[in-house]
Amino acid sequence: MKTKTGTKFTGIIHYVGKSLLIASNKNVVYVSNDTAVNWKALFKIPLPLFLRIKGVLSLSSRLFRAKVYHLTCVDKNTVVLIGYGLIFTFDVNNQTVLSIAQLHGKGPLGSMIFHSKESSLYYGEYRGNSERTPVHIWGSNNRGLNWNPVFQFKNIRHIHGIFNDPYEDKVWITTGDNDEESGIWMTDDRFRTFKKFAGGSQQLRAVTLIFTQSHIYFGSDTPLERNFIYRIDRETRKVEKLKEVESSVFWGCKVGDCLFFSTVVEASKVNKCRYACIWGSKDGENWKCVARFRKDIWHMDLFQYGQIFFPSGENNSEYLWFTPFATEKHKTVQKISIKEIF
Repeated sequence: MKTKTGTKFTGIIHYVGKSLLIASNKNVVYVSNDTAVNWKALFKIPLPLFLRIKGVLSLSSRLFRAKVYHLTCVDKNTVVLIGYGLIFTFDVNNQTVLSIAQLHGKGPLGSMIFHSKESSLYYGEYRGNSERTPVHIWGSNNRGLNWNPVFQFKNIRHIHGIFNDPYEDKVWITTGDNDEESGIWMTDDRFRTFKKFAGGSQQLRAVTLIFTQSHIYFGSDTPLERNFIYRIDRETRKVEKLKEVESSVFWGCKVGDCLFFSTVVEASKVNKCRYACIWGSKDGENWKCVARFRKDIWHMDLFQYGQIFFPSGENNSEYLWFTPFATEKHKTVQKISIKEIF
């Protein structure tokens, strides 16, 4: 497979590790060890012809949601990714597919998490679910080879995200969409029980959580009301409103101790901004708009909302990495120096 050299990478960046970047374009996964100067093809995702055809053109890929959504490195030789309605486990060294599993739901919307101590992975079921049938968290205790339901939620529409707490031995879940269905949940007993930490309103309808030692940060995700960045005190559970933003917040990440969220351009009678924006904070209290990208001309429901994806992984580098999607600079990997931001 080919190496891309000296060009702006077309694709989506999924993972940032120590001196390592992983991105995808169509059904090929690439790796860079030199801050995106060169990209080497790592492996090709084996897809049946009809799925490859759906992902060939940019618009067809957007229409059919034919792309890689989430990727995690289980260890230096094993990569698990979600895309094209499937879950793939790859042995990178031997260039072999260890397993292909069916994805339950069309997402997930939020992250797939990996517990390094247990070699376990989890994702939350995300689907339309107008009938409000039970929704599951799916887990694998053998590095993605087999998946089973580990917990069942009732009386919610779907799961927005699932997140590992780096400061406490807890896993957190976000759910939506109606007021009573919206919540931030926590388990500290390995999925036997979940407790609602906060919820019950559109302002507590969240997708991504970011953690610090003292607080949990999120942005509200509602097309029905104005949206804000919030934080919750871990001890008191006090919810503090920090900054009003243009529209719903889907994605977030940390770079060192700096916090970032991005907004989406969605169908809303309240939030009419045509720009997807990145908001950043160095101290968790003061927030500034870091970058913004105008929504492109294509229909947002058919060809997806304008948004800005952040990679997973522990990013302690000097750069914020991200990918604009359905906006200006669609699917081109971007970076901004943290020193330039703050």
